[in-house]
Amino acid sequence: MANFIKNYLTTTDLVVILITVGLITVITLVAYTLEKKVSKASPFFIRLGEHIIESGLLVISILLLRQVFTTINHGYFMTDAWLYANAQIAVAFFGILILNNRLVELLTLAFPFLYNPALNATRFSGPHMILFFAVYVVMLITVDYAYSHKDEMLISSYKYTIAQSVFALCWWSILWIDYHFDPYKIIISMVFFELFMMIIRITENRLRLSFADFKDLEIKANYDALTGVRNRSSLNTAAKELFQKYSGDSEKDETITIAMFDIDHFKKFNDTYGHEIGDEVLRHVAHLAERELMTDTSDGQTGQLFRYGGEEFIIIFKGKNADEAAKVVYDIRKTLKDIPLFINGSKLNVTLCFGITAAQKTDKSTKEILERVDSYLYQSKNNGRNRVTIEGDTYTYDNLKVVFNALKNA
Repeated sequence: MANFIKNYLTTTDLVVILITVGLITVITLVAYTLEKKVSKASPFFIRLGEHIIESGLLVISILLLRQVFTTINHGYFMTDAWLYANAQIAVAFFGILILNNRLVELLTLAFPFLYNPALNATRFSGPHMILFFAVYVVMLITVDYAYSHKDEMLISSYKYTIAQSVFALCWWSILWIDYHFDPYKIIISMVFFELFMMIIRITENRLRLSFADFKDLEIKANYDALTGVRNRSSLNTAAKELFQKYSGDSEKDETITIAMFDIDHFKKFNDTYGHEIGDEVLRHVAHLAERELMTDTSDGQTGQLFRYGGEEFIIIFKGKNADEAAKVVYDIRKTLKDIPLFINGSKLNVTLCFGITAAQKTDKSTKEILERVDSYLYQSKNNGRNRVTIEGDTYTYDNLKVVFNALKNA
């Protein structure tokens, strides 16, 4: 036993631990990066590609551990490779929780049949056949539970610990069936496995907190603190990318339309009711506008809302012309009218002025588009407010509805 324990305290073992922690870090980084880019709403083939990449990463990690251990131990593989086995089991279990896709789950369940010399083992014809299948069923249930309760397990330490312990015990039982080492070594290996997983859990928690901090910074950098919609910095980035994509140099025929609006007589709300009520008006308008944009999925895309500054907002519509964008603008105004803001029992009459323009092939920059839509916005204000100007033509909302009905009946 003394020699067995001593095998865990060598420089070789320290190298295996460091490499395993490094692999865990890489797996976590890849998982969180893909999570930001791919969601359940993404197309099937995109999600399948994500699952294949994650599964490939898990296989490469386990093969790399095997190769590293074999190399630094001069070709020895399982004779004294207890820490290596723990590292491999830990990576497999961690992959189920962090990568969390069915392909990884199936791959993990296939490992007992794929590792060398599993295919040459006598487990299926020997006296331990029933024990093997019983252990495998327990492993299957544990893996499926870990997959199905990922978020719950990451929060609950005791569920995490129980699941990882059962998973490791199943693996060590399978290894015992194949290699027939002294059973007491399972207990010692399990103790070291728990210590190993404690190190990995601490590493994963640190990484998760770092990602959370980064996400908070990203939100602060790109979203307006008062209204919760995207801010001007985010607008500059989005507008530049869209202009490059849909400009005259692009081979695409798609277009972008910009709508700019502000709240009529907003200063009066601040002067009459105070700045806190003014802030509430801004939040109310931003919330209803964004809600309406989210419900407009007629073409599979939604407009993006940005706070441009003060009481001014901008909406970028991808793949919509000016008339199509105007229909969404009309719905925003209708929603604002149907869901008024009440302050101390008094209904506030909140109206909006809009300017709408589509990007032209002759536009040289986003600045030209913004200057044009800004001029249309002021044209709406100068014509009596509570109006919409579309490519230089100003309408009241009632007139705009008449135009829509005429186009619909034409």
